Amino acid sequence: MAADDFTITPTWVDVVDPIFNNVVTLSESYKKDFQNISDIPIERFVLRFIGLSDADAETVYEHYKSRYAGYDDFAWKTAAIPTYINDFCDLSGADLAGRWIDGSLKITHGAYHVDMELTFEKTI
Repeated sequence: MAADDFTITPTWVDVVDPIFNNVVTLSESYKKDFQNISDIPIERFVLRFIGLSDADAETVYEHYKSRYAGYDDFAWKTAAIPTYINDFCDLSGADLAGRWIDGSLKITHGAYHVDMELTFEKTI
């Protein structure tokens, strides 16, 4: 996994509302009954890279593509995780395991730089 670890620090990370995987069923009284099929919600983060050089943008793109665009787990290395995300997830200096979300990559080309955005989903 070491060769596939992600080590580029994003400019900003947004925390997305967790996904609880609730199933809505009708109860005997025909009221909606919410049943949670997962004990732990799925946590997602939108990584925003602003002002990347062409080389760094290529690195991010190749990592996204090489991890099968969301079907292969990897480690987001501690050194590249912003402090506020480390504190939010209570990682205590550990790496964050997860995957890219398929179809989440957005690329905007500027005159002298590249802006990128993609979504990371934490492994449960």
